Amino acid sequence: PIGGGWTAFFLSKGYNVKSYLHETKEKEMFMKIVKTAWKSLKKLGLTKDASLNNLSVTCDLKKSLEGSHFVQESAPEKLDLKQDLYYEMGEILPKNIIISSSTSGFMMSDIQKKCNSPERTIIGHPFNPVYLLPAVEIVPGKKTSNKFINQAKKFYQSISMNPFLQPE
Repeated sequence: PIGGGWTAFFLSKGYNVKSYLHETKEKEMFMKIVKTAWKSLKKLGLTKDASLNNLSVTCDLKKSLEGSHFVQESAPEKLDLKQDLYYEMGEILPKNIIISSSTSGFMMSDIQKKCNSPERTIIGHPFNPVYLLPAVEIVPGKKTSNKFINQAKKFYQSISMNPFLQPE
């Protein structure tokens, strides 16, 4: 649900969004969440370039990350799954792309353990539903760089979110 909420929110801001799902059977439920959020976002007001047509959904992680400028991870709350995902994303993404987790149950220092570029990983935990409550809690890990914390804050502010920094 959080990933679908983020997706709709980013789309409402005019972004092109590539969503990665682990299995194709997740797509129907994912799209229901996105379309439900979209109804509320339309009432709140969309940006000029906002469109559901700016969404692509894939089960190919590498394809979903191509051309990314920011990654908002919302995988299931399973530490080993997140660690493996961060390892893979660390191998695929350019080193300047932030990887932000929506996790509410893990510390970034634990998630980033297998990532080859942990300095660019943070928690960007939204209030729920993300598309109605414009606040995001930023929590760095032990290896997160201040440079990427500041970039994440600026990004969230640019999409009308109110980021606040919390210690791990």
